[in-house]
Amino acid sequence: MKILITLVAVLLLAVLNGCGVVRAREAAPSASPSPLLPCPEITEAPMPSPCVTMPSWERKHADNEAYRQRGTLSPEAAAEAKPVAEALRGTFADLRERNLHGEAHVARAVRAVAPPGTNVVIRAGGARSAVVFAIELSGGCLTGFYDERESKVEVGGYINDGGCLTAPGH
Repeated sequence: MKILITLVAVLLLAVLNGCGVVRAREAAPSASPSPLLPCPEITEAPMPSPCVTMPSWERKHADNEAYRQRGTLSPEAAAEAKPVAEALRGTFADLRERNLHGEAHVARAVRAVAPPGTNVVIRAGGARSAVVFAIELSGGCLTGFYDERESKVEVGGYINDGGCLTAPGH
């Protein structure tokens, strides 16, 4: 009986000491304590309890920037936006030929091609004479910028924040 109690105690001690401990294989014993190890990449639930996952820097950055991602645009909305985008590109080419830059000229050009009743946003872009704009169309956005060197006009869905442009300072 004494041997059985001793055997149970040894087994219980071994189980309790080893439970929840994650050890790394080291080439040689070290005098200093081993650092905490990251959990293995597990794509299935559940995560082992002693592990704390740390996403990579790239993943954290992507999650932080997710609000900027554009949704997809329906074919109907894209068809509606295409002639507006082409007209605006032509107007910007004309402005550049006449060497006209700045918020007033861009605002006039954007409002001239925007369908009646649509929401138009114009704001300074920060660098040089850059102006950022958005025309909110049904189901999506026409966005871009114009400055003394180049211009860009894009058609796309709403950003994950819900609008056409990110808030200033983002």
